[in-house]
Amino acid sequence: MQSTERYFANGKTAGVASHEKEYLLATGAKAVERLRLLDQIFGPASRQLLIRAGLPSTHRVVEIGCGTGLMALWMAGQLGPEGALSAVDSSKAQLEVAAENARAAGLQNVSFFASAAEHTRLPRGSFDLVYSRFLMCHLTNPLVVLREMSDVLRPGGALVCEDFEMSAVGTRPQTDAYRRLIEVSRAVDRQRGIDSDIGAKLHTLFSEAGYKDPKVAVYEPAFLRGEAKRFWAITLREAESAIVAGGIEGTDRIHSICNDLERIAKDDSVLVLIARVFQVWARKA
Repeated sequence: MQSTERYFANGKTAGVASHEKEYLLATGAKAVERLRLLDQIFGPASRQLLIRAGLPSTHRVVEIGCGTGLMALWMAGQLGPEGALSAVDSSKAQLEVAAENARAAGLQNVSFFASAAEHTRLPRGSFDLVYSRFLMCHLTNPLVVLREMSDVLRPGGALVCEDFEMSAVGTRPQTDAYRRLIEVSRAVDRQRGIDSDIGAKLHTLFSEAGYKDPKVAVYEPAFLRGEAKRFWAITLREAESAIVAGGIEGTDRIHSICNDLERIAKDDSVLVLIARVFQVWARKA
């Protein structure tokens, strides 16, 4: 873990070369608002999941696709004095924010690695718990990444993943803005070869990766009021340039959808179903 100490002291990425890929959403400082809101919405259930999976009793933990490190830093704080948390992301901009957050929190047991999720180059069979949240929905071959996560997990360790089902996003009563949001999401999926409904298929990926008895839990956060209702407006604005560049939608139409989403966020009579989230975890034989 010598690279961890050098990284934390000098503020430089340690250990693994970066393979940053094209990403639909903002990274680094530009992503802070969305990721803070994301953790506000989904963090409590994620924390409960990790406690059920045995996090407090583990020593070596890794998060793949850590973003700005909000979950990674919480996990690091749960570990005992001998515990160490490794956090991997393909974006150096994300890792710079995560490292600054770690320094501000005074955490000395966290190391950050810039790497593609498919080839982390982390030591095989060495971690007690391997975790990802909302990573698989951005991948063209999630099974390859799940197998990589399994490879760095020790026998008996816990593999824990969360992802969502975009088709379940909507409002009650139903609204045209959210219908159009789903249409854009499906067009992005087709163009990029990804699957934003992958949450409902996570248990199948676990089985294909060799896990015989994965456990599954599902939850669906929904809000009548508050800033959480702005989550999809913020997300769509971040994705706007990539969507327009890909010829999926024009700028005016994206602005129109975002404006409608913002109006819905201010309307306390409209319930927003933020997402349906699938939590899957299993022990490695």
